Amino acid sequence: WSRVVVEKPFGRDSESSQELTETLASVYDEGQIYRIDHYLGKEVIQNLLILRFANLIFEPIWYRNYIDRVTITFSEDIGVEGRAGYFDSFGIIRDVIQNHLLQMVALTAMEPPNTLNAYEIAQEKAKVLRAIEPLKAEDVVIGQYEGYLDDPEVPAESTTETFARATFQVRNARWSGVPFELVAGKAMSGRNTEIEISFRYLPYSIFR
Repeated sequence: WSRVVVEKPFGRDSESSQELTETLASVYDEGQIYRIDHYLGKEVIQNLLILRFANLIFEPIWYRNYIDRVTITFSEDIGVEGRAGYFDSFGIIRDVIQNHLLQMVALTAMEPPNTLNAYEIAQEKAKVLRAIEPLKAEDVVIGQYEGYLDDPEVPAESTTETFARATFQVRNARWSGVPFELVAGKAMSGRNTEIEISFRYLPYSIFR
């Protein structure tokens, strides 16, 4: 009875991820390998499935006809204190967006699984990720906070991003036309993790 747990980042890019997968597969069966993202243990993430699928009120309006946009924000009011050596090799996109925030996207946008079986949940999440259109340069804004280069572990010429905003579309029947915006940054004005569902305005309102 042997298991191996691999915590993100699972490689630095597709090539190194595939190399790690093949190396593990030479020693372990797939059922023995657990790839985990510690962020999924946070309360806000744990509550997402219950919020969506245990409340009848949400299902009819969780749809492109009613939702204008979805914004998922991860901000920290600290910089890279103590982990600049690691962070500068990855940046905020690899460190936060392509794992933590995409997991939140998948849980927010997925269709109801038949059961709470882990495999069925993973299948529904994968469908969402496959429906995301590839990003273009104009879909992404990146930046670096003032003072980042002053850290002794950061190379003087580093262009590693500490802030990123990416906007993309999920091309399926539920979400087509609804922009999803992911925002992540360090040394921001506050510490916050938030999923904002913005509903469409009424076509006419008595409230001016």
